[in-house]
Amino acid sequence: MGLLDSIRPKWKNSDADVRIAAAKEIRDPAVLVKMIVNDAEWFVRHNAFAALRDLEPDQSFYNQVVREAKDEEVRRKAVKVMTNESDLEWVAKNDKFRYVRDAAEHRLNELRNNIWNENSDGAGAAPSAS
Repeated sequence: MGLLDSIRPKWKNSDADVRIAAAKEIRDPAVLVKMIVNDAEWFVRHNAFAALRDLEPDQSFYNQVVREAKDEEVRRKAVKVMTNESDLEWVAKNDKFRYVRDAAEHRLNELRNNIWNENSDGAGAAPSAS
C-alpha cells in the first residue's frame, strides 16, 4: 500500500481487491460509473457494474457506461438493462463493437415485443407461467 492510498478514497486504492470491496459499499451511481469507465482491471470494472445494477439507478447511468466505457463486455451488460429505445437505437447503429450493436438490437426486440412485460403496469416483472 502506497502513501497515497491512505489519503485517497478506497475506490481509487492501488490494490484491486480494496477497490472491489469499495464498489460493494458505494451507493453513489456516479462513482460506480467512474470505476466502470476508468479502472484498469476488468474484474474491478465488472464488480462495479454489478454494484451499479444492484442500486437500480436511473437509466442515464447505463447510457453513460455504454458511451464512455472502453470495455466491450461491460458495454454489452449495460445494453442488456437499458430501457430507452432511442438510446438503444443509437447504440445499435453507432457502437464501435459489433457485439454491443447486436446486443442493442436484441434488447430493442425484447422491448418492442414486450418479452419481459416491461411495458405493462408490472414493469420488470417476469412473464407469468400460465
